[in-house]
Amino acid sequence: MLRLGRTSLRLSLQFAFLYSVLSAVIFVGAYWFTNYEVRDWLHDQMSSDIIILAEIYDKNGIQELVKSVDVMADVNFENARIFQLLGPDGTILAGNVYAMEGAVSEGYIPADRVDIEGEHSDEVSGYWIAQSNIGPYTLLQGTGNHVIAEVLEALGITLVAGFILIMAFGTFAGVWVGRLTERRIEAISGTMEQVAAGQLAARIPTDATSNDDLSRVSISINDTLEQLENLMESQVQISSDIAHDLRTPLQRLRQRLEKMSGQQVINPQDAVIALEQTEDIISTFNALLRIAQIEAGDRRERFQRTDLRSLVTNVYEAFEPSAEDGGQKLDLKVSDQPVVVLGDPDLLMQLISNLAENALRHTPKGTTITLATSYMDECPVLSVSDTGTGIASQDREKVFRRFYRGEKSRTTGGNGLGLSLCKAIAELHHANLEVSDNQPGLRIEARFPPPAK
Repeated sequence: MLRLGRTSLRLSLQFAFLYSVLSAVIFVGAYWFTNYEVRDWLHDQMSSDIIILAEIYDKNGIQELVKSVDVMADVNFENARIFQLLGPDGTILAGNVYAMEGAVSEGYIPADRVDIEGEHSDEVSGYWIAQSNIGPYTLLQGTGNHVIAEVLEALGITLVAGFILIMAFGTFAGVWVGRLTERRIEAISGTMEQVAAGQLAARIPTDATSNDDLSRVSISINDTLEQLENLMESQVQISSDIAHDLRTPLQRLRQRLEKMSGQQVINPQDAVIALEQTEDIISTFNALLRIAQIEAGDRRERFQRTDLRSLVTNVYEAFEPSAEDGGQKLDLKVSDQPVVVLGDPDLLMQLISNLAENALRHTPKGTTITLATSYMDECPVLSVSDTGTGIASQDREKVFRRFYRGEKSRTTGGNGLGLSLCKAIAELHHANLEVSDNQPGLRIEARFPPPAK
C-alpha cells in the first residue's frame, strides 16, 4: 500500500492537483472564449442581413425592403429570429414583432418583453438585439439566446466530462508513477542497507533501456559501489601482501638484532646489514604511503600542461650511462611536435623513471630499451619497450599488483612496488596503462586523454 508520507507519492498527488487546477483554468477560458466567439458570430450574421437589406432598398425601394423583411421574419423557426422595420414616424412597416416593452435598441432583452407573431420557442428566453438604419427607416433585429445556450451547454458538458476524465486519469497516473518510483527508491534504499551491512557486492537493479534520472542515479551509485568493492578488495590484498612480503625481511632483521644483542662486541658488518634491511623496510613503507597518497588524488591540484618529450629526454640522459654499464642499449624516440598532457610533472617523471628502471633491471645484457612518445588517435602516448625475454601473457596483468615479482625477477633487487606506483600515477592522470608483446620483449604503454585546449 502506498504511504502518503512518501515523497514520491506526495509529489505525484501534488502534480495531479496542480494539473487539475490548470485544466480547470483552461476550461473556464475556453468556455468564456466560446461564448464570446458565438456572440460575435451572431453579430456578424445580423450585420450581414443589414447589408443585404440595405442593397435591396437601394436598388428596389421601400416596397421590396418591406417584402424582404417579412420573408426573413416568416422563415424563422419558432421565432428564433425577430425583425421589426420602423418608418420615420415609428410606424411598424414589416416584421414579426408587434411591440417591445421599453426602449431597446441594442443588447439583451427578455422574451416576455417582446410581443411577437405566434408563440415563443420554449428554448428562447431572450433576444440579442441590434439596431441599424436603412435610409430613413429603422431596422430592429434579434437572435434568440438559445443558440448561445445550446453551444455553451454542449461545450460545458464536454468540458466537465473532460475535466472529470483528466482528474481521474491524472490521479491514477500520479499514483501509478508514484508507486513505480517508490519501488525504485526502495530498491536503492535496500541496496544501500545491504552495503551498510557489509555486502559490498550488492547492486541496484537497472534497466539498460531506461534513461531517466533515477536510472542515471542508480548507475552512478553502482559505479561507486564497484569502485568501493574494488578498493576494499585492494585493501585486503594490500594487507595480505604486506603481511606476506614484509614478514621475511622483518624476521631476518629480528634475527640479526638478536644475534647482535648476544655479542659482547658488535660486528660492524652485522650492523651494516641490519641498517640496510631497516632501510629496505622503510623504503617499502614509503612506497606504499606514496601509492596511497596518489590513489587518494591529493596531487591533482598540481596538474599543469606538461610536454612528455622533455621528461622522457631527461630520463634518457639520466639512465643512459647505467644502461651502458650494464651492457644494454637505451634508445630515445620522441616526436617532432610537443606531446602535451595535463598532469603533475614530478609524478610523470617518476612514472617514466620507474618504467625505465624496471626495464633495465629485468632485461639481460644486449637488450635494447626504447623510450618513446607519440600520438595515437589524438591521444598522447608514452611507451617503454625492450627486446628482452618478455613476460608470459597470463602474468602481464599481475605485474601491477603490489609486491608481485615474477620468477625471473626473484633474483633481482626491488620490493615489487615500482609498477604498482606506475599504475597509481597513470590512474591519477586518467591514463590507460597496458602491457603487450614487443616481439621480442615487452612493451608498456601509457595512453593519456587529450588535454583540454
